[in-house]
Amino acid sequence: MDIEFVRENYQRMPDAELVRVATEDSAGLTPEAQEIVKEEIQKRGLNKAIISGVEAQNKSYTTKEIDHYCELVRTLDCPMCGSAESPLNATITSEVMSFIILTQRTNKVKVACPGCLDKANNRALTKTAVLGWWGVPWGIIRSVQAITRNISSKRTNRAEGPNDTLRSYVLSRIGRLETYKGSTEKLQEIISSE
Repeated sequence: MDIEFVRENYQRMPDAELVRVATEDSAGLTPEAQEIVKEEIQKRGLNKAIISGVEAQNKSYTTKEIDHYCELVRTLDCPMCGSAESPLNATITSEVMSFIILTQRTNKVKVACPGCLDKANNRALTKTAVLGWWGVPWGIIRSVQAITRNISSKRTNRAEGPNDTLRSYVLSRIGRLETYKGSTEKLQEIISSE
């Protein structure tokens, strides 16, 4: 790896792109590349918490540590209804639409309050039940898979603690969560952008 090429690449990036790369795409960077990113952040006078985001993506976590980040998310307002009454969790919605020879399946992770998660799973179930079966042979197969996934996901929407879907969501966004853990507004933006 040519270190100077890497350094020049990060130097050419606009601030917004550097912040995005540092907080979302730093997992797996070599230690040398991590140092170059950190140096560039410091040189530009950007928020020093971004450096924590780089480091957060390149370490291993225990379940207890992941659950700490989950609690940051669970205390936010629901991005769908705005309620702060119930702790947030996550679900996977799976939708299938078929048109004779074309079948399209979409899986999405949603973070919201349990009531909104149930509604999202129900919408996906309804859409699949009405539009999923019409493709041969994949429409029927994918529809059964989507219905099974929605029902399975719906069972964990009201878990007392963070469910596995929320843990996976948090781990995939750990750099951004670490960077902005002190800003409720930024955390709210993260979960609302899904």
